[in-house]
Amino acid sequence: MKGVTVGRPGEVIWLDYPDPALGPGEALLGPLACGICTTDVKLVKAGSDGKNHYALGHELVGRIVAVEGPSRWAVGQRVVAAPYVNCGACYYCQHNQPTLCTHLFENSLNPGGLAQQVRLPRGLAERGLMAVPDQVSDEAAALSEPVGCAVKGVEDSGVQPGDAVLIVGDGPMGLICAAVARAYGAAPLIVAGLTPHRLTAATRIAEAVIDVSQQDLRTAAQALTGGRGADVVMAVVSEGQPLEAAMAAVRPGGTVNAFAGVPKGTTIPLDVRRLHYEQIHLTGSFGVGPEHLARALHLLATGRVDASLLISARFPFAQTPAAVAYAADRVGLKAMVIFDGQPVEEQ
Repeated sequence: MKGVTVGRPGEVIWLDYPDPALGPGEALLGPLACGICTTDVKLVKAGSDGKNHYALGHELVGRIVAVEGPSRWAVGQRVVAAPYVNCGACYYCQHNQPTLCTHLFENSLNPGGLAQQVRLPRGLAERGLMAVPDQVSDEAAALSEPVGCAVKGVEDSGVQPGDAVLIVGDGPMGLICAAVARAYGAAPLIVAGLTPHRLTAATRIAEAVIDVSQQDLRTAAQALTGGRGADVVMAVVSEGQPLEAAMAAVRPGGTVNAFAGVPKGTTIPLDVRRLHYEQIHLTGSFGVGPEHLARALHLLATGRVDASLLISARFPFAQTPAAVAYAADRVGLKAMVIFDGQPVEEQ
């Protein structure tokens, strides 16, 4: 079977994978749709060392095509698949921190979401699948994983109804975080960025946008929050400077969330005196647990998060490299790969 993986830096290649063989309790998924994530773009830019050939893609919705042994799932069911599932037994799982699980990636999509078939290990098949309601489209359901990550970030930040929430970052994940913060009652909701068409899209979700190429973030945020600064600021850009700016824009007693992954070794200056005397809460957020995935699917099913505001391009599976390029070039918002059942020509 065909799948999409990483070649040389900047290169997306097709690879022939062996047809999956199922073990006890495992399931086989026929993909229907898979979103392109910033992580996929990062992996492509970095290139492969030639040893790892996992397929790209982890924002997956599909249909069960086979199960091995007794299962709560039936062939033909449409499901959202978590990219991985925690073990449930280690120290971190026992302390309700599932994405710190020491075995987190031992139960993950194989070979990845952008393949013609995907094997789900037993743990993932048992605890990492969610049935998709009939009213939810394939492409909306495929947003469950990134929306779930945003749910975790918003919950880690302690967002309450009526909180002034500032999202620093106008990319797809920034707007997804904004949509989830809105669903959790943020008011006012503010999005900051520097890409005109993305800020325009943000006006469909947030009360206010800040163009940081034209305005000072701290000054603008204070002007929109009675001079205090935001109650919660989420840094959703994969660089250190936006987190530093987020620290400047939060109110005394507020919370700053480092949501986006950054390169290893990234550091920022930190005014520890201000951290102490203004009692600022600083937290990080990574990944998604099954509970966040379930809440995300509910937000999408009830329309509290509107998928149509977030998906800006759709590509057939055979054009997956073009979908990755679209995401890398920041042309729009979310790129979605649709599995149309057509054969993939030899590349």
